[in-house]
Amino acid sequence: MSMLFEIIEGGVLAAQGFTAAATCAGIKQDGVLDMVLIKSDRPAAAAATLTQNVFRAAPTFVTEAAVANGVAQAIVVNSGNANCATGSEGLANARRMGELAAELTGVAPEDTIVCSTGRIGVQLPMAKVEAGIRTLAGELSREDPVRIARGILTTDTVEKISTTRFTVPAASAGVSPAQVHLGAICKGAGMICPNMATMLCFITTDLAIDAGLLKTTLQEAVKTSFNCISVDGDMSTNDTVAILANGAAGNAPLTSASDEGYEAFRAALGHVTKDLAQQIVRDGEEVTKFLEIVVQGAPDYDMAHALAHQVAGYLLFQTCLYGGDFNWGRVAAALGSSMLPFDPQKMSIVWQDILCWNDGEPQPFDKAAAEAKLQEGDQRLVIDLKSGDAVCTYWTNDITPEYVTFNAH
Repeated sequence: MSMLFEIIEGGVLAAQGFTAAATCAGIKQDGVLDMVLIKSDRPAAAAATLTQNVFRAAPTFVTEAAVANGVAQAIVVNSGNANCATGSEGLANARRMGELAAELTGVAPEDTIVCSTGRIGVQLPMAKVEAGIRTLAGELSREDPVRIARGILTTDTVEKISTTRFTVPAASAGVSPAQVHLGAICKGAGMICPNMATMLCFITTDLAIDAGLLKTTLQEAVKTSFNCISVDGDMSTNDTVAILANGAAGNAPLTSASDEGYEAFRAALGHVTKDLAQQIVRDGEEVTKFLEIVVQGAPDYDMAHALAHQVAGYLLFQTCLYGGDFNWGRVAAALGSSMLPFDPQKMSIVWQDILCWNDGEPQPFDKAAAEAKLQEGDQRLVIDLKSGDAVCTYWTNDITPEYVTFNAH
């Protein structure tokens, strides 16, 4: 089967009708880019998924309100300060960010998404933030998508961008299919654990689509991507994945999952979110190994996900990943500590293509050969419960001494 989409470049500026800008407002002390503004030239269908951390940051409430009616037109972001645990002043500041960005770009305040990321418990330096927004509003363009991606980073070492293009039937009969673009940027490197991790992700597309369908498709994509990663087992207060679909491609609007072209959109969005999720894990703070965990043969997806999550966040397993110790018993211990009703007598564990456990019995293997395989940067662990058809794929990494040092200050 041929791919339903193609991979291109362009990030959030690939889609027609979007402009963006990034600037250094001085929120960060190191003088790097720390603010971004993304704008559609028309109101767009909008959806977002937000952190499930109870101690939510102020901007997540503003964003939740902005997308409640399924419409938004702009996104304003700062890095270097999370605007979390900042009380009523923090909420007022988040609202002010959205209002000023709207005023300067001709967008309705209620259609402006606001996001922050960085240190918790510190008030935003609003004089710098407001000056930054004024600069951004005057520099909106369709140039340099990499600069836009760089403007939202915190402890990341690289920009994270993913872009696709696909076709959807045109709005008018007899017209060639519409070329639709879908691009995204995200940030995240530490404090990464479902649901969604310490991450911001912004997705733009020129697709015309019903807002309700957009929301359900985004939720589905996030479930199998950003909710399937763990760097260090910590959940953030600011997580946001937001998507704007402005319809500039001129396609016949998608209103149902049965519409022609919907599967291409679904596949493209799924690719972009999984791609970015894996980029986050690969750029985890001071990591040296990348591990894909596949739990298959489960009675349902929730059990497969829960077991994969348990193994991914098991500290003793992450440390032996770093040390190159083929201690597969820690996988067994992690699975058992989940307290979930699987049967160890009817399952298998395969790590780096080496069968370690099968149907209640440990399996012989060459230890030296196994540990040689653990020197590889990319690894794979397959757990087969042999109890159903459900599968979950999950991504994690090792924990290193450098990670501890990095986060000690």
